[in-house]
Amino acid sequence: MMVLSPGMTYSWHWLQASKSQTIAANIAAQYPEADSLGVSALIATGLVLFVITFVVNLLARRITKKGGAR
Repeated sequence: MMVLSPGMTYSWHWLQASKSQTIAANIAAQYPEADSLGVSALIATGLVLFVITFVVNLLARRITKKGGAR
């Protein structure tokens, strides 16, 4: 749910953290108010985001490599 942000609720409060935001936006919104445990959770969330991004890029490279002419 955090990755896809499927929320269909829109609000005029753009700067307020909501349930339907991206992982990066959640990290940025929650970091200033986080305690030491919260910071650790946000760092872990950032690591998850990095792994997801890495896997997607790796799959995209493999797909484009197979489709290209040699």
